[in-house]
Amino acid sequence: MPPKKERPKKKAKGEKAEKSKAVADKKATADNSDNKPADLGDILLSEGITVTFSQDSNKIAHRNVRDISVANLSLLYHGVPLLEDTEFTLNYGNRYGFIGRNGCGKSVFMRTVAARCFPIPDGIDIFHLKEEIEATDMTAKEAVMSVDVERTTLEREAEDLNEKMLDDEAEGHDELMDRLTQVYERLDEMDATTAETRASTILSGLGFTPAKQQKKTKEFSGGWRMRIALARALFIQPTLLLLDEPTNHLDMEAVVWLEDYLSKWNKILFMVSHSQDFLNNVCTNMVNVHKKKLVYYSGNYDTFVTAKTELEQEQMKR
Repeated sequence: MPPKKERPKKKAKGEKAEKSKAVADKKATADNSDNKPADLGDILLSEGITVTFSQDSNKIAHRNVRDISVANLSLLYHGVPLLEDTEFTLNYGNRYGFIGRNGCGKSVFMRTVAARCFPIPDGIDIFHLKEEIEATDMTAKEAVMSVDVERTTLEREAEDLNEKMLDDEAEGHDELMDRLTQVYERLDEMDATTAETRASTILSGLGFTPAKQQKKTKEFSGGWRMRIALARALFIQPTLLLLDEPTNHLDMEAVVWLEDYLSKWNKILFMVSHSQDFLNNVCTNMVNVHKKKLVYYSGNYDTFVTAKTELEQEQMKR
């Protein structure tokens, strides 16, 4: 998780807020300028992107919770408002389809979520699938497994601890044993022993034969490297998974597999897709960008269409 940055000092009234140098993938810096309402924080994510939200949201930012709730959220892109004074809420266990007309700012908003531009509980880890994996000498399977940095670090620590335990002259055997026990307990929680099997299963579902799994990533085309990036996202099992058009570059067989896989996702999924069938078979909730507001609907895409139609008819009657 990106380290917290210090909050900039307040600026004099009317002074132009200094633009943050942070890019979209880094945590943003808060700026509470006096020329902003007292109850709003102002975040400059990167040049051209500004996010404001209610300071009340900060009260839940660091609690050990698995839901996200941000009030009075606004988003501007190069001065153009994409969202205005809306609510952003994601509940653990739900799979959200994020929809709206082209150009309404869905991808920009997902970048702000991934960059944690507003209060998100520290216990919620985020993975945003946005680009293909780099072309390197790593095999497809190695590239998938390498994304789990914590698991790799713990496995190396376990090896080092075991070597020290075998050294009769090493001091603090009790402390070493206690730490080794903690490491193994954490690896058990992460199901580290099945990591290679899980990676192979996910890659296979996305169309990688055993032979392809052993090919170097630099030997694949951009579309296949995007599949590897998708496999990494599924493998790490983040609390919040952000997907933007995940079925791009997939053949029908892989789409069907991914559809089934995501329909069992039991954490938080926030996804953009133009496939109505995919949204119907995966999502439990829909979030629609309408008149610069985030409007929430229970159910899949067909349920959303029915509810939206009924609401419009009722408004016409009124």
